[in-house]
Amino acid sequence: MVLSSLQLENYRGFQQYRLSGLARVNLLVGRNNCGKTSILEAVQLLASQGDPRILTRIATQRGEMISVGEEREEIYPDVSHFFHGHEFKPNISFNIKGGNQFGNISMRLVPLAELDERQLLFFDELANFRRTSVISDAMSGLREVFALKVEGDKSNPSHAVFPVTNEGALLLEQSRYARLGKWRREDVAAVQFITPDSLEPRMMSQMWDKVITESREAEVIKAMKILEPELANIFFLSGEKAFRFGRTGILVSYEDVKRKRVPLGSFGEGMRRLLALSLSLNRSQGGILLVDEIDTGLHYSILGDMWLLLVSAAKQYDIQVFATTHSLDCIRGLAWLCENHHELANEVSVQKIDRCSEEAVALDSKKIQIAIEQDLEVR
Repeated sequence: MVLSSLQLENYRGFQQYRLSGLARVNLLVGRNNCGKTSILEAVQLLASQGDPRILTRIATQRGEMISVGEEREEIYPDVSHFFHGHEFKPNISFNIKGGNQFGNISMRLVPLAELDERQLLFFDELANFRRTSVISDAMSGLREVFALKVEGDKSNPSHAVFPVTNEGALLLEQSRYARLGKWRREDVAAVQFITPDSLEPRMMSQMWDKVITESREAEVIKAMKILEPELANIFFLSGEKAFRFGRTGILVSYEDVKRKRVPLGSFGEGMRRLLALSLSLNRSQGGILLVDEIDTGLHYSILGDMWLLLVSAAKQYDIQVFATTHSLDCIRGLAWLCENHHELANEVSVQKIDRCSEEAVALDSKKIQIAIEQDLEVR
């Protein structure tokens, strides 16, 4: 199932915004701080039905954190920044709506008095007031506690309430997340998000295990050969020591068996990016892949091949892709794909994002080619 449209209301930098004409593979373009990454996060939140763990992950990646507590200060995600204008007060809300049966979610800050008995019971169990000193401080008057209520077509409103202070601190600790249970329903697509820093070796190692289990190593190797034609195989070292220094733990071998195996990092950021992309495509079958700044580390000369790899895999494995870029070369690579691979041209769109408008400008394959041929500014 492909998301055909996306509508945002009061979400981050968007008071009202809509994307239509979405395809299987969508490239979001626009100026800095126009909201491209926010749109990726909105898709992630919609697909997860407003899972608070996704809120926490997004806030952590952005550094949107807030300290809570007087006797023992602790750091929590600050969800106030998800609301337009960073405004956070009782009954304020944001809404994300998707076309093609994706439903919608709404997150609203409500006073505890609005919760029914069942919601309060779940709320109290999550917050665990008696054993969490920070929340006890909040309840004793240092900070007023509200409920962040998740509502929508695919949510359970009776259980979707979470403790939050009036300043925006989501008062959920990692130890409490187990209580959330299996939040995502079976009929909702899995989502994989690749940041500009790609993926950590430990995560890629776990994804590689799935590739091996499904005997799809050759697909990953083929992708890597775009940058290094003589590459023969990839190896992930085992044990905690393998990942001690952040980006270690991955080795690459050559077709010439006499050549020494070398760390993946020796090839530069482009090889890591291609590995992250190919592993994520393998993991995202039947789901959604989000890629922020997709061309990071990749030379303009291989961007056409990158798009061929990505769009072909997305079509084959029923994956919808949303990616961002600032690069005209990246758009040119997509135009090359549309011109030279007509069987894939209908699978792509470019969405020009501008917060001064209420709707993104959608370009299909023909308009992408015309824009590049006529040297029109589409970024």
